[in-house]
Amino acid sequence: MPNRRHFLTISALYALAGCLGGCQRTSETTLQINTLRGSISPQLLTLFRQNQGQMVSLDLKPLEQLQELFVVLQDAAMRIPETSENFLNRSAAVPDLLTLGHGWYQQAIALGFVQPLSLEELTRWEELGEPWQRFLRRNVQGEIDPQGQLWGQPYRWGTTMLVYRKDKLKNLGWTPTDWADLWRPELQGKISLLNQSREVLGLLLKKRGKSYNETDPEAIANLESDFQTLHRQVKFYSSTHYLQPLNMGDTWIAQGWSQDILPLLQRYRNLGAVIPASGTALWCDLWVQPQRSQTSFETLKTWLDFCWEPAAIQQISRSSHGASPLIYAATNLDPAITDNPLIYLDQNTFRASEIIEMLNPEVTAQYQQVWQAVRQG
Repeated sequence: MPNRRHFLTISALYALAGCLGGCQRTSETTLQINTLRGSISPQLLTLFRQNQGQMVSLDLKPLEQLQELFVVLQDAAMRIPETSENFLNRSAAVPDLLTLGHGWYQQAIALGFVQPLSLEELTRWEELGEPWQRFLRRNVQGEIDPQGQLWGQPYRWGTTMLVYRKDKLKNLGWTPTDWADLWRPELQGKISLLNQSREVLGLLLKKRGKSYNETDPEAIANLESDFQTLHRQVKFYSSTHYLQPLNMGDTWIAQGWSQDILPLLQRYRNLGAVIPASGTALWCDLWVQPQRSQTSFETLKTWLDFCWEPAAIQQISRSSHGASPLIYAATNLDPAITDNPLIYLDQNTFRASEIIEMLNPEVTAQYQQVWQAVRQG
């Protein structure tokens, strides 16, 4: 899921990253980090520099999309280990850390692209609550395992939400609060949904009080009639081009991802957004260490610990169009954060929300069968 920012912000990030990575040649350690553009703000980098001084610097390489970062991780798995001959060749270096989208987490582990991290050694590990700790522990096949190892550190998360035209719905006398509002007859032909089967069928499950990760065959099969009714409401499905039609008034409400939507709310005052009260899908970005990286965890710990410090929790939640996974463990947060229900979710809604997990092939096939039967019928 791409996350773009304005030109001046991009320029500032490049300038600061360059200074951190290139100007401080006297630093004892330089961490090479590949990250998703916009997920680490210049303000956060400034905080880190102020905290660490000359001890650790960052050589940051922002990429546009999570898919690109996964390709870098895959490529790094094929690289030869660093030697004295290629030490000075920056293009040949395997990054010390890399941003991985949660959707690639299981695959990266199963393919041996990443190595375990001793996250229990981080100062605030015990404060990391659910659903994060359960999601992180995996066996070597990448499957969730309470006894498994830890392969990534979440540093930013967000949600699937509803974004809508305030002016259009004001004329109807209501604003959306939950997924069930999508079935209102006055919205027929005015809705767009993500072109993702698990996101769409998941909202149907949430409407019924069930889990996004439902595995009961009967419960999944029963979604078809509900989906057929919702499908008649939908103008189109898209995971990439749903905001422009909304802004132009071709649609009045859209299902979308928070990292796409939140920046738009600041620019277009006619747009509003809501987290469905019955719960929604969560996404997260994680720091992972490529398998061939030879940097010690003790060295990585400087940056990983910092990302969970109170000042970093605040800055990530304020400037990254996402929230820190420790946001609910933090105290003295800025009211600009706690008063924003799109970042600081209602606790009941958050507890009812879930990360969409990979399911076994048989269950996945059943979801696809329902999806295709309605979409192609």
